[in-house]
Amino acid sequence: MDDLLLPLRDPSSLKMGTIVRRIGATKDQQGAFIQADDEGNLVLMNVIDMKKGELVANEGLLRPEEGDGLFRFKSSFLESPRGDEALDIIKSWSLYMENSSIQASILRFVVSAFVPEQILTWKREEKLHMVFVPVQQKFRIGRYKERRSPDRVCREQFKMWLDSMELGDHITYVAMVTDKKVDTPKFFSSGTRPHSVTESNLMEMSFNFKPNHGGHIKSFRGKDKKKEFYVDAGSNHLGRGVNTPFVVAKKIATALKTLYPEYEYTPLAGRGAFGKDQSF
Repeated sequence: MDDLLLPLRDPSSLKMGTIVRRIGATKDQQGAFIQADDEGNLVLMNVIDMKKGELVANEGLLRPEEGDGLFRFKSSFLESPRGDEALDIIKSWSLYMENSSIQASILRFVVSAFVPEQILTWKREEKLHMVFVPVQQKFRIGRYKERRSPDRVCREQFKMWLDSMELGDHITYVAMVTDKKVDTPKFFSSGTRPHSVTESNLMEMSFNFKPNHGGHIKSFRGKDKKKEFYVDAGSNHLGRGVNTPFVVAKKIATALKTLYPEYEYTPLAGRGAFGKDQSF
C-alpha cells in the first residue's frame, strides 16, 4: 500500500481528518489528524497499531522519534471512488449486522481510521482482521464484549458519539436529567434521527430509563482548540422547542459535564444548537 502514502513535509498544511501514518523501526501507526500542539507534535484520533492490527487509543499524541517517516494518505473515503465498495464490506460483516444500534458509529469510526483501498486490499488478502479487530475493541463487541452494567454501556455508547463528532457535526439526543441527587443523568442518541425515533430506539435497548428532555448537540472548537459543544434542549417531542428557556439547556450542559468532563459545553436557549428550522 506504499503507493497510497505521500511524505508529510509540512504538518501545518494538514487538514483535520487527514489520516497520518508514522513508520519507524519500532512503531507503525496511523490515525486521523486533529491538530498540532505548540511543539509540533500531532494530535490524532483513533490511533491504530498497524503491526498488530489493534486500536491503540481513541485520541493520542504522535511524537516522532529519530528515524521515523511521517506520511499522509492521498486517499480518503470522502474522495475515493471506491469508498462505497469498501463500506459495503463492513456492512456485510456479521457483527455489523448484529449491532444495529451502533452501525452509524461503526461506519464513522472506519471512515475516520482507514482509507478505502486498505480495506479492499485486506479483503483480497484475507486480512480483514486489520479493520474488524479495532472495531471490536472500539465498541466492545464480538470477542471483546464485556459483561457491563446497562448504565455503563449507555454512558460509553453516548461518549462514542461525542468522541466521533468532528467540527460542525451535530446529533440529536434524548436524556433523563432530574433535580434529584439520586438520579444519575443518562443520554442516548441515534445520530441525527428525530427525537421521536430516537426515543423509540431507546425503548429497544436495555438502558432502563424514560427520557424527559431532548435536544441537539453541535461540535465546535473553543479558543484553546479543545473540542466543545453547543447544547440545547429544544425538542418539540420532549420539550418546548424554540421556547425552551436557557435554564433548561444549562441543566443539560451541567449533566453532560458531570458525565463527560473531558469536553466543554455551551448551553443555548430554544433550538440554538442547530437552528429554528429543525423540525423535531
